[in-house]
Amino acid sequence: MTTRPPSKQPVDLILYGGVVWTADPEQPSASAVAVAGDRIARVGSDAEVLALINPRTRLVDLAGRMVCPGFNDAHTHFENAVDWYFQVALTDVNDQATLSERVAATAARLGPGLWITGGDLGDFASTRETSPTLLEPDLAVIDALTPDNPLIIRRADHSYFANSKALEVAKIDRGTPDLRGGRFGRDPQGALSGMLFGQVGEFVQRLVSPISLEQKLVGARGVMAQLNAVGITSIHDIARLPAVTEETIPPVFLERSFSNAEIFQRLADRDELSVRVYAFLPLDTFDRLAGHGITPKTGDDWLRFGALKIFIDSGAMLPPFDPADAPGTGLTDGWSYRFVGEERLGELVLAGDAAGFDIGVHVTGDRGARIAIDAFEYAAQLNGPRDRRHRLIHAWHLAADDFDRAGKLGLVADVTSDQLALYSNGLDKALGATRAANAFAWRRLIDSDVTVNLVSDFPGAFNKSHVAQINPLHNMYVAITRQAGVDSVPFHPEQTITVDEALLAYTANPAHASHEEDIKGTITPGKLADLVVLSEDIRAEDPEVLLRATVEQTYLGGRLVYSAS
Repeated sequence: MTTRPPSKQPVDLILYGGVVWTADPEQPSASAVAVAGDRIARVGSDAEVLALINPRTRLVDLAGRMVCPGFNDAHTHFENAVDWYFQVALTDVNDQATLSERVAATAARLGPGLWITGGDLGDFASTRETSPTLLEPDLAVIDALTPDNPLIIRRADHSYFANSKALEVAKIDRGTPDLRGGRFGRDPQGALSGMLFGQVGEFVQRLVSPISLEQKLVGARGVMAQLNAVGITSIHDIARLPAVTEETIPPVFLERSFSNAEIFQRLADRDELSVRVYAFLPLDTFDRLAGHGITPKTGDDWLRFGALKIFIDSGAMLPPFDPADAPGTGLTDGWSYRFVGEERLGELVLAGDAAGFDIGVHVTGDRGARIAIDAFEYAAQLNGPRDRRHRLIHAWHLAADDFDRAGKLGLVADVTSDQLALYSNGLDKALGATRAANAFAWRRLIDSDVTVNLVSDFPGAFNKSHVAQINPLHNMYVAITRQAGVDSVPFHPEQTITVDEALLAYTANPAHASHEEDIKGTITPGKLADLVVLSEDIRAEDPEVLLRATVEQTYLGGRLVYSAS
């Protein structure tokens, strides 16, 4: 086995006695890795790497465990996750025991003083009942769980429930009369029950202060810890520059899912980032970015810019297609409310491409994908050759003749494998088996030379109707089995990918997509020491190992940012 020369810098950390999956074709496997400073110093056998020990070297005996490059989730909405951090997940809850469990967990992670919010308790879609009886939370039970946190949550019928701390903040007690347009819930003795109906609930809700940037940083630290716990060391995040967006008057809430990049910058300035960030900015702001110091590949190893995002469709399909035939598939044959129209999109892609940016387009239906591919193709023809790494984001459906076009353009597909379970039921019937075979067609994308990233879309749907699966191991399992779980039926199993391809889709491929393949994505001497230690080798023949394996340790630049023990 050929190994590169060892670093001249003294080695700080050695992990040995395991299985090192490098993602590096020049050295596909090893048993040990050495770290000097924030970089990989040596990869090889135990004997080769342990020869670099010095008095300050910290040794980690892997005892057969597996080491991979740190996972890179190439499609996240970080600030949405920060906002969710302060909320109780309620859409699938309609019983006191589950509500109590979730409220307790939220209070524990927030600590005293901060408001706890959430909605929509007993959501109709989640309970799957025509006329569900919505839970009325037990005030005494919730008060016992939240003695130091005001709490107000909304039910699916848009009534509210507040704990005693929130009522105290609102200066509401037993003697407070009902307000015009609303009323207080009371028990048979007239004591407040915590339920708030009509304008009363909205009155208390308006007392919750907007989340300040400093509070966002509190949530951001918690969210980064969640990412590190599943082995994620890098993200590609949908972001915005407040200094740019505040210069515009948007017609609708265009950037509700774009993270404030100032969150990342503040954490970086305080040396508190525990994930590296590659930021996608809104495409329609490209002409103002240079004035704020942003050009393609601007940034450093912690926060980098170079990509832009725009939206097209909400399941727009090429004819023949009738959305009435495809319930539950996410195919509405409609457009994103942020879609600017095909002509304007083409103009923006052409201009953004000419400026040197890579462009990611949100597409789910095959008609949306066709429009994006046409725009990318046109930009390449007019602007001439360069190193382009444009993206199809989600790419649920492509027309049969668009796979090769995407590959020839060098496109990247950010595929959300977790969404297969949500939107594949009924596709064979709705589209016919032949056309449905091009849905979630990850094997065909790879065979067409499209670079595939496995991504989460963390934290999930903006309206919380779906919570994204953040664990890369789970998302790899879905990609290599086409199953949501061990008991589900595979959807077009001919489209499975291999374990190695799934690993690449969480490591080397995202690094390529962000033009960072020289510094991350593989365990190679000279690259950043972003590493994840797994409890076992996940390349076993039985794919269920991916559901069983756990993250034991996560290292960022050689620094331990998560340990299971």
